[in-house]
Amino acid sequence: MGGPLLLYWLTGALVVLWRRGAGTHVCRTSDSPVSVPCMIATQRPLGPVLLTAAATAIIVMSAWALSASAAFALEVLAGRWGMSRIALAWTRLRMARHHARRSELHAAQEEEPPVGLSAEGRKAWLSQNGWRTARKRAAHARYPRQRDRVPVLPTAIGNALVSVSTETRRKYGLDLALCWDPFVKALDAEVRDELIAAATRVFARVQGLMCAAAAGFWAILIPGIWPRLLWVSMCAGLVWAAHRSLRVGIDAYCRHVTDVFAIHRVRLYRALGLKPPAAVQEEVSCGLKLNAVLSRRIPAGSPPIGYEWPPA
Repeated sequence: MGGPLLLYWLTGALVVLWRRGAGTHVCRTSDSPVSVPCMIATQRPLGPVLLTAAATAIIVMSAWALSASAAFALEVLAGRWGMSRIALAWTRLRMARHHARRSELHAAQEEEPPVGLSAEGRKAWLSQNGWRTARKRAAHARYPRQRDRVPVLPTAIGNALVSVSTETRRKYGLDLALCWDPFVKALDAEVRDELIAAATRVFARVQGLMCAAAAGFWAILIPGIWPRLLWVSMCAGLVWAAHRSLRVGIDAYCRHVTDVFAIHRVRLYRALGLKPPAAVQEEVSCGLKLNAVLSRRIPAGSPPIGYEWPPA
């Protein structure tokens, strides 16, 4: 968080200095808002101290605001756009685009070599197509499957996050909305710290994206149309790069969560005093039973579910 935020404020300070001219003439206009900190700085010896304290407080408060709004920004990037007509229309268009994208990625995994290739040409095609197929298979894994009966979200980030929940339910019968908090608490400290670090990297990239987008507002201080357009174009490029970096971070986080569930899910059963699945075929049924225990929605008339508490 500190790097993008400090860079944002330093950029604004440099733009102000450039706008006002040379460093010795920043305060030459008395009616300018910039003259207020200049007048404070001239009140020595307390003026510079108070001005430094005020600047530090502004940076700290903006850091708190940036950290508090990162979760909401991630929800917006995942597709939470509201119920207005414009938002619903844009959501419908983006969902149709991602439906087509998911079908395209699914079909690309079964692509066959062109007809008429020689034996050596076929081997070369399969060799090079393997890279593309692996990339498309990884992209397809970040979508919910059609059999999951979960709607496709309007953004790639939202689909990647939802794919973790649907994959966990499909493979193990576990509902992340119910078992995520108990699962995290049941992990070893080292594994939990790695999971927290992966989530922290995602939120750091969200905050970097927010700083890159907010940097465009410094354009109001830049004189001239062409310099402003150049500045806005540079900020747009930074936003695009930050969004791409965020998508890569989301994919890495989703793979990390999937791997942690694949290795450590038995800890959830033991922490809740439930019998873990003894066979692969029992994964989904045991997961559904665990969901019922956590939600306390056990069907009436069902056989008792016994506890197997670990020894003290």
